[in-house]
Amino acid sequence: MRDKNILLISPEPWNHIKVSKHHYAICLGKRGNKVFFLNPPGKTPAVLPTPYSNVQSIHYEGFPKGLRFYPRFLQRHFIAKKFREVEAMCGGRIDIVWSFDNSVFFDFDALPSRVLTICHIVDANQDFEFEKTAASARLCLGVTRGIVERLKKSNPHSFFLHHGCASRESIEDVEIQGNDGARVGYAGNLDLRYIDWNLLDRITSEHMHVAFYFAGPHSRDHEFVNRLRQKPNVYFLGSLRSEQLPSFYQQMDILVLCYLSNEYPDQLANTHKMMEYLASGRMIVATRTEEYQSLHD
Repeated sequence: MRDKNILLISPEPWNHIKVSKHHYAICLGKRGNKVFFLNPPGKTPAVLPTPYSNVQSIHYEGFPKGLRFYPRFLQRHFIAKKFREVEAMCGGRIDIVWSFDNSVFFDFDALPSRVLTICHIVDANQDFEFEKTAASARLCLGVTRGIVERLKKSNPHSFFLHHGCASRESIEDVEIQGNDGARVGYAGNLDLRYIDWNLLDRITSEHMHVAFYFAGPHSRDHEFVNRLRQKPNVYFLGSLRSEQLPSFYQQMDILVLCYLSNEYPDQLANTHKMMEYLASGRMIVATRTEEYQSLHD
């Protein structure tokens, strides 16, 4: 896919810690496409540059409140109107709408027939206008078998597509302090509700000879972060830039995924973090991850 104008709709803003939507945008831009990364609705329209070739960050005003409760002909009217506004901001015709967010632009039938529409569900909590978005898309993609089966109920053109893994063109070293024994690491958003902090609390106490490193943003009043940081074998490094993650991973002996997999089986069936860990070549210790059950040792 090259030389296309792609509107990539993301539920996370461009300045969010980089996840799959950001990596898709960057990769598509590298292939010679013009990518317009559509942030969640805001108050001030703007077209901003990014550090990446062919990728721009688009800010737009939102839809009328309660649009999903409107009659369908009015939904389509406002979606079509907003699409024309966004298209004008992008400075040309959009060829492809690649949406990771079914809470906005959820009826693709409102868009011009020339536009290729893709509904791509990478998070099970993307459950707003699921059926309507899937049914009106030309193509549906999902990262778990469960998501794909649900998509197929609305659209037979639904397929499984595994998480990708972003390549790093530049790598920055990160200095890790601590003991010279075994090192266990986790990198990601520490405010994520799926993390099993009770289990991590127990593990870090039962293995005081092991150093545990947590890299990622967290709220200042995070109860478990404040509790664990009191332990001499636990280190919180704060947010790392994506260019620093390979260095962080290579300094770990084990990478850990400790999630509430019994409570959130659908949401944790195929976490994108697993692919990033696998790319590091390090040993991984993880709670149940459904899509990898056939591959565990």
